[in-house]
Amino acid sequence: MKSKLHWLLVSAILFATPAWATKEVHQHASKDVGADVAVPKIALKVARDPIDGINMLVEIDNYVINSPLEPVEQSNMLFGHAHVFINGKKVQRLYGDALHIPASWLKPGVNQIAVSLNSHNHENWTVNGETIVSSVFIDPDSPELVLHHFTSQPLVAAHHH
Repeated sequence: MKSKLHWLLVSAILFATPAWATKEVHQHASKDVGADVAVPKIALKVARDPIDGINMLVEIDNYVINSPLEPVEQSNMLFGHAHVFINGKKVQRLYGDALHIPASWLKPGVNQIAVSLNSHNHENWTVNGETIVSSVFIDPDSPELVLHHFTSQPLVAAHHH
């Protein structure tokens, strides 16, 4: 029964992914990337940390993640930082591409980790009104850590067989 309930919950989360993946990042104003720059691409990779929690890598293209204290010389690319959300709650700003997420930040069972790209004025970068965000659903208690990925702007086009 527990397994059936677990998969029912996971299925409900997976079918609601686009809504869940962007709902929590709408705390800030939005800013369209515009037509004169390349659209930023984003994807998340996660793996168990051997000591505690998980490690996350934010893979990006056409975007510079940096501190507001660092000057950016590339005018043809957008820049800013990222916001990290766990289960709908903003937990951290990200000024680089890697983050350790302690187990204490996660609840038992299914968790959602979402990352949005933001200007240094904290505006959510958008494309055609859609926030640039990537999300991953994980279950630290399951042998298979990653249950589902979602990204609004994939790094590469999906390959279909």
